[in-house]
Amino acid sequence: MDLINEAKGFESHLIDLRRWFHRHPEVSTQEVETSKKILEELSDIGGYEIRTNVGGHGILAEIIGKEAGKTVCLRADMDALSVTEDTGLPFSSENSGVMHACGHDHHITMLLGAARLLKLHQEDLKGTVRLIFQPAEEFNPRGGARNMIAEGALQNADAVFGLHVWPNLPAGKIGVKAGPQMAASDRFTIEFLGETSHGAMPDQGNDALVAGCQFVNAVQTVVSRNMDPMLSGVITIGTFQSGSRYNVVPGSCRLEGTVRSFEKNIRETAEKRIKEIFEGIKIAFSIDGELTYEHGYNAVMNDPEMADYVLCKAEELFGKEDTIRLDKPAMTAEDFAFYLEKTPGAFYWLGTTDEGDKVWPLHSAHYKGNEAVLCRGAVLMAKLALDY
Repeated sequence: MDLINEAKGFESHLIDLRRWFHRHPEVSTQEVETSKKILEELSDIGGYEIRTNVGGHGILAEIIGKEAGKTVCLRADMDALSVTEDTGLPFSSENSGVMHACGHDHHITMLLGAARLLKLHQEDLKGTVRLIFQPAEEFNPRGGARNMIAEGALQNADAVFGLHVWPNLPAGKIGVKAGPQMAASDRFTIEFLGETSHGAMPDQGNDALVAGCQFVNAVQTVVSRNMDPMLSGVITIGTFQSGSRYNVVPGSCRLEGTVRSFEKNIRETAEKRIKEIFEGIKIAFSIDGELTYEHGYNAVMNDPEMADYVLCKAEELFGKEDTIRLDKPAMTAEDFAFYLEKTPGAFYWLGTTDEGDKVWPLHSAHYKGNEAVLCRGAVLMAKLALDY
């Protein structure tokens, strides 16, 4: 079979699909039109047993081969971000303030391309391939994967694979790492509640802003002084809101942050110390406060044999020069982790940046993706399922 040339035969259709998804992005849990478009395409391809409204607006589509065999799952996420697009593309988002800034428009399109290839080779297929179109990946800390799994996405599955477009790799390169590929992600929200007063008479109030600033400073020492320096951990304060006027002592301060880690002990240390520092600040400043700490996505842990399998199939298709055995994981997070906790599999990168181009990161308002890699993504997904 010549999957690459077969995919090239409908490349223009994939580009049209990607542009439709890019023009019509929908945020987590609201992927109504996205789901309808996927269903329309699957119906056009034919041959799939389809379940809709799985875990929200998710879709499961199965194609069964002529011979008995294993069940392989292929997953694509389908939600967009609350980002105002600034790419200048002629097919930019038509939904104000919403953008496919994380490449999920590519992921959907590639999985639909794989669906078309699998239908062409249904006679060669042994076993079952289940396509997972998942909503709400960006809905951290809850995410959409757990709901999909609870409603049967991995039922009787023997393997699961997923990909993510990756601007930090050259266009078309396949990158995968055995073991940790992406970090665990937790989220915390803190509010200090003091008393307002005139800025000239701070002794008559209780400055919540100062308490918040002390927390931000103190929490920086958790990584540098409480964690093994040979292991990775990140604590970032992303929002800090306090005060309403230049001459009023703020009576409240609200901040939000994220924790990233790979090892369980690092994750536990971060949570423990954040809570201890919060309580210590309350005592030191005689101030009230509330802390909410949410466990989000676990680390994406690739099965070593499955990571090798991805590299092997990528080499067969594209040559060794276009495959990379990654030596470092990313501190970003993905709820694909929950699939890998239930079923052996691997999550891998597909590079999108052409030589000489500026590397716009994922979640950037300037991230354009790369339509030249759509066929490559579709072909590798189909190959992983057909050969397993």
